[in-house]
Amino acid sequence: MADTASTTTHTVTVPGIGAVPVTFTERGEGRPFLLLHGGAGPQSVDGFAALLATSRPARVLTPVHPGFVGTPRPDNLDGIGGLAKLYVQLIEELGATGVTVVGNSIGGWVAAEIALLNSPRISHVVLVDAAGLRIEAHPAPDFFSLSLDQVTDLSYFNPDRFRIDLDKVPAPQKAIIAANRATMARYGGNPMDDPSLLGRMSAAAVPVLVIWGAADRMIPIEQGEAYAAAIPGAEFRVISDAGHLPQLETPDKLLRMVWDFSTAPAGHPEVSVVGPEGGEVAFTGPAQMRILEDGRNTSHRLGVGEITLAPHTDGPPQHRHARHDEGFYVVSGLARFTVGEKSYDAPAGTLVMIPPGAPHTFANPGDSPVVLLNTFTPDLYVQYFRDLRDMLATGQPPSPDMIVTTMARYATEPATEFAS
Repeated sequence: MADTASTTTHTVTVPGIGAVPVTFTERGEGRPFLLLHGGAGPQSVDGFAALLATSRPARVLTPVHPGFVGTPRPDNLDGIGGLAKLYVQLIEELGATGVTVVGNSIGGWVAAEIALLNSPRISHVVLVDAAGLRIEAHPAPDFFSLSLDQVTDLSYFNPDRFRIDLDKVPAPQKAIIAANRATMARYGGNPMDDPSLLGRMSAAAVPVLVIWGAADRMIPIEQGEAYAAAIPGAEFRVISDAGHLPQLETPDKLLRMVWDFSTAPAGHPEVSVVGPEGGEVAFTGPAQMRILEDGRNTSHRLGVGEITLAPHTDGPPQHRHARHDEGFYVVSGLARFTVGEKSYDAPAGTLVMIPPGAPHTFANPGDSPVVLLNTFTPDLYVQYFRDLRDMLATGQPPSPDMIVTTMARYATEPATEFAS
């Protein structure tokens, strides 16, 4: 499908605020999406909007937050809550129904406030590295004190792909960047958060998906976990090779997550049945991993895999997880588990549960294959095996440093001692 885009300005009358001109771009026809940009401006979502509109039948609306890129902003439109009311009213006036709202950064903050309005025209809300929360133990850096280079370093998995030499930016564009920052400060305040937001999120009744780039250091991943924990029934997904703007670094992965979530059947959930030849093969060889449940059928509370070890095959070096429990049920064979300096032989029918902070590994010391049912609660670590598969697909075995770096994305580290 070709990307056909038209841009218009529509004056929206918002109760308590008044008339607000909103400039927005519309693409495609089909399932409706409202895509909200962050502080990087509307250009940061334009490419993803085109991808979303052309991947399947979709109508994608991408408004410019009033005050960004030279658009007018009425003086009494000066908060995130006002933007949320503005966009719900825009959807109302456009006659759209069944709308999925997708917001990144401060756009995600606006999307969170939209979720709290519980509009019957909104069907789903997706928060992508959303700003807005105040988490004292995991604060966001002071955006307004950072240089452009520092923002780039904190925002991307691969910062050098997106670095801008400010000395080469034309003066008019520099003025737009400065004006955008001033507008963002007017909406979000300084510090750019709302201490009441976390406590209010329990009132959201619309289905919510929280997506976070594992390399995001602008808004720590713990804030994404807090969003998901506070919203009833919310799902939480992590993109391992993205930072604060997954729509720029990993648009295809974000696209799949958004479509899977927005098209999930309403009502009773479907029963997942994975047969002996089903699932997703993460990797093969002396140690094989088959992903049976990646979390999408359990609201990401549980992931399940099947590990098969050839005779006399070792598992990974000892390691420990910080954010999930891991379980092993020995289906067949005799496995050997090592926890710190202790080893345990586990015949078929044995269950081994590993809590966060406990070092562990496993091996097959015998002459017959070992099959283990492997569980993760929540499903955080499932993506690690996909990342490992992607590294193996290059044809060169990943180095120990690469494996350690990949483990760290999922709060895992090599260790032979219990976490203190």
